[in-house]
Amino acid sequence: MEVWDIYNENREKTGKTHIRGVDMQEGDFHQVVHIWIMNEEGQFLIQQRQSWKKGWANMWDCAAAGAALSKETSELAAIRETKEELGLDLQMENAEILFTVKFSRGFDDHWLVKQNLDINNLSLQYEEVADAKWATMDEIKELVSSGEFIRYHILEQLFELIESKISLKKATLQDTESLFELQKKVFTPLYEKYEDHETSPVFQSLERFKERLITGDFYKIMYTNSLVGSLHVYAKSPGVMRLHMINILVDYQGKGIAQHVMSRLESMYPEAVKWELDTILEEERNCYLYEKMGYVQTEDRWKINDKMTLVHYVKTANLNRMKAL
Repeated sequence: MEVWDIYNENREKTGKTHIRGVDMQEGDFHQVVHIWIMNEEGQFLIQQRQSWKKGWANMWDCAAAGAALSKETSELAAIRETKEELGLDLQMENAEILFTVKFSRGFDDHWLVKQNLDINNLSLQYEEVADAKWATMDEIKELVSSGEFIRYHILEQLFELIESKISLKKATLQDTESLFELQKKVFTPLYEKYEDHETSPVFQSLERFKERLITGDFYKIMYTNSLVGSLHVYAKSPGVMRLHMINILVDYQGKGIAQHVMSRLESMYPEAVKWELDTILEEERNCYLYEKMGYVQTEDRWKINDKMTLVHYVKTANLNRMKAL
């Protein structure tokens, strides 16, 4: 018997559980995962579903997929499903969620794991998996065209994200010092420009930074495998996400990284119906970027000193959400 935790539309656990096979109640959601494994040559590990599977029998699919069991996180579900179906231990230090699809009965996290492996060492689950092989993006597209690979509507966006060379890796406490120094490096020029002695992140203590790191979601922004920035987001209230901070090193500014990251964030939190952020009014380039991304400036402002004023932005329309299948 497979038991799932039930979430509400804001992706909050309700305390209820559900038995697989029983009709779900209106407004109930559960956690689903899809795992895409890519080696250093850019090939994807794909599996062929058994001929007796009820859905998409004999068709090729991503490396593994399934529903999270009760008390499992999305990450633990990805690890378990891959182990069960392929006999493979995922290297989650090389993993990231590319986006989440909110569908009528759940939240579907699409994981990308960069991992090399010997396909001959896989142990395929007989009940689920008939075969497995490596395939390039072009080969997967050909299989889709021939009707042999599941026609996921998200494939084009998935491949675009992978080819962008921009990654968002969840930060851990081991990243504290490097991200703390990066933050100071990014904000020091702004402090020198505006002389903000009270609220500048330059003066944030290491302990306070560590508290931020474990509050909400803190990500490392990677570009061609180099750390180029960081960002911090958290749920301000049900359905409302706050982009608290985004840092990008000066050498990587103006490359479209911030725009890419902000768009991707919206696809990672489909439960959000509203995004908020604060920025420096005098930084016209940043204000232009946020407005280009669909944020609207409000009347809420805070004068820090004669040189600097903070302004509040919100976004509620044209959010980047992946459509359900």
